[in-house]
Amino acid sequence: MNSRRKGLRALALMSLLGLSGLAAGQTERYPSAPVRLILPAAAGTGVDILGRIAAQYLGDVLGQAVVVENVVGASGVIGVQRVVRAKPDGYTLLFTFNQTITMNPHVVANLPYDPEKDLVPISRFAESTFVWLVNAQVPITTFPELLRHAKANPSKLAMGVTGYGSAAYLGAQMLSLQTGAELLHVNYANNFSANLLSNEVQLSMSPASQVPGLLATGKVRALAQTGTRRARGMPDLPTVSEFVPGHVIEAWYGVWVPQGTPKPIVLALSRAWMKVAAMPEVAARLDKLGAEPGGSSAEALADHARREARTWAEVVKARGIRPSQ
Repeated sequence: MNSRRKGLRALALMSLLGLSGLAAGQTERYPSAPVRLILPAAAGTGVDILGRIAAQYLGDVLGQAVVVENVVGASGVIGVQRVVRAKPDGYTLLFTFNQTITMNPHVVANLPYDPEKDLVPISRFAESTFVWLVNAQVPITTFPELLRHAKANPSKLAMGVTGYGSAAYLGAQMLSLQTGAELLHVNYANNFSANLLSNEVQLSMSPASQVPGLLATGKVRALAQTGTRRARGMPDLPTVSEFVPGHVIEAWYGVWVPQGTPKPIVLALSRAWMKVAAMPEVAARLDKLGAEPGGSSAEALADHARREARTWAEVVKARGIRPSQ
């Protein structure tokens, strides 16, 4: 009987070792085919531009082609769904920015995905800031002046936003909570730069990548940036947090895969993306776009997203913002 038990234990051990070896072999061969990178945004957006830059170098690191696919619609929801429903084998990746992951769950009604349950984080690729701009015809030259004016004249200054769940809109709501400054929010379906330049709206919180072109017109001035520190490309522009402690809003970009993706593949992808983010040539290209490399582990990305999601949940609740359909 003892010999039979020993034999069964040995057989079980051999089976486990065999399965482990097979799993290891599969991981070593990954990827053995092209990888799809889903971008839930239109061509020319920050997600599209940065995603395509990353794809160029990721293919070299993985040793396979990376096929980029824009899947647009519903504030990124359709693109995320494409990834959530994909086979969890490491061949379909989601590249998106924080609005899709940390803001949508609180401002989009009946969101068909749960970022924490349906997606597995891989790595944060890059981060950027927003810049508060004011039309040059408005007699405001500093951010403290903007706050004083908005407090004394509530909802008189018009601020353009691209959706009532956008980072700019939520950022303005956070500012109101922290300072009591109230702005009039004007919603546009698409880019409203022309409306800002014509003074149809007086303010915007614009992505850093758009700022150089807008400033070059001479029709707007920059008041402050929203990052944790002054960006390398804008060392003379103060941060909002220098005047409003704790006010930080970043645009950051990261990578996720469907829930159920094997851990060895998740680890391999995380290492690959961190390697891409650490490349000097990638940093140089990001710098021209007002962004910086943000390579991180999967765990660090998950923690960062979780903390930010809690912040936006608090802002949405405190300001009584209702999810949109």
